[in-house]
Amino acid sequence: MQIAAPSWSFDSAATVKLLLLCLSPSIDDEIKQQIQSAARLEVDWDELIELANIHHVLALLYSRLNQVCQHQVPPRILNTMRHRYQQLVAKNLLLTAEMISLLKAMVHQGIDAMPYKGPALAHPLYGTMNLRQFGDLDIIIQPQHMPAVEKLLVAQGYRPYFGEKTTAELQTYMKAKAEHTYDFYHEGKGILVEIHWRFWPVYFSSINPSEIWHRRESLNLNGLSVPTIAIDDYLLVLCMHGSRHLWCRLSWLCDIAMLLYRCPDLDWPKLLVQAEGWGCKRMLHLGLYLAHHWLGASLPAVILHTVEADATIAKLAAQVDHRIFGLAPHSHRTMGTTTQYQLQVRERLQDKAMYLESVVYWLLKGRLSVRT
Repeated sequence: MQIAAPSWSFDSAATVKLLLLCLSPSIDDEIKQQIQSAARLEVDWDELIELANIHHVLALLYSRLNQVCQHQVPPRILNTMRHRYQQLVAKNLLLTAEMISLLKAMVHQGIDAMPYKGPALAHPLYGTMNLRQFGDLDIIIQPQHMPAVEKLLVAQGYRPYFGEKTTAELQTYMKAKAEHTYDFYHEGKGILVEIHWRFWPVYFSSINPSEIWHRRESLNLNGLSVPTIAIDDYLLVLCMHGSRHLWCRLSWLCDIAMLLYRCPDLDWPKLLVQAEGWGCKRMLHLGLYLAHHWLGASLPAVILHTVEADATIAKLAAQVDHRIFGLAPHSHRTMGTTTQYQLQVRERLQDKAMYLESVVYWLLKGRLSVRT
C-alpha cells in the first residue's frame, strides 16, 4: 500500500519518506520496491540518522536498510548506523538482563511486579530484542509493595533519583495526583528504573490500575514467565501514552503498527467499548489514524471508517504532523498549544476538567514549562 505523506517541509520530503517506509510493520515486495525507489531520491543521509536518533528508531531503520537496499546507502552512513545499532543491541541486552534479575528478586520477596514497555514489548511485537530501542526500565507494582521495592532496589545499589524520602514523605508523594512513578538510578550500571504504582498521573487518567492487573496475561521473557498487560489493554495504553506525550516519537507509533500486525484478530467491539469506558476513544482513534496513514498499519475497514469519521482526529493529526515534520520540528511547546491539544484529545468533560485542574496546579507551583 502507499503510505500517506505528512505535510513535511519540501527539503526533507525524500528523507522523511524513506524513514517512514522503513518503519512499516512488515516489508513485503511492494514496500521493498518503494524503499528502493525512495533511496534513489535526494535523501539527506545525515538528517536521516538524526531523525532516527530523535525518534528512537535507528535500530529498526538500520535493519530495514541493510535488508532491502544496503548498496544504495553511502558506505559512511551504513557504517555509522551499524556501529550505533551494535551499541543499541548491547544496551538492550544489558537492560533485559537487569530487568530479569530485578523481577526474579521481587518474585522471591513476594512482590507483584509486571514489566512495562521496554523488553516486555520488544520480543512480542518485533520478534527480537534488537529492534526496539529502550533507555530505561519500567516496572508496575501494587502500591502497597512500594516500601519493599525501595528496600530491595537500595540493597542492589540503586538510589532514589530525586532524593530519598521518609515513610511519611513517600506516602504523601504517592497520593499526589501529579505523580505516578518513583525513580531509582544505579550509578555504576548507568540504569534508570521507573517504578509505577499507576500508569499515569491522575489528572491524565483516573483508570484504576487494578482493572489492568486483573486482566494480565503471561509472557516468556528470556525463559522467565512474567505477567504482562493483556494485548487489548496494551493497545489502549500505548495510544494513551503516545497521546499524553503529543506523539513526539515515531517509535510509539511503531509499537502500535507492530501490535496491529502481530495481532490481526483483536476483539474490536470489546476494545471500542473499553475505550469509551476509559474515556480514551479519541486517543485510540488518533493512534490508529497515525499508524495507518504514516506507517501503513492495516485496520479493518469498519474500524478505519469509524476512526476517519471523527472530524477531530484529522485536526489532531495535523497538529502532530506540524510538530514533528513542520518547518520548525521539535520547536518549544507552549502551555497554550499543549493545553489546547490535551483538551481536544479528550472526549469527556470530566477528563477535560481534570486536565485543566492540573494546568492550574502547575501554574500555582510556578512550573511554567510544559508538563504532559
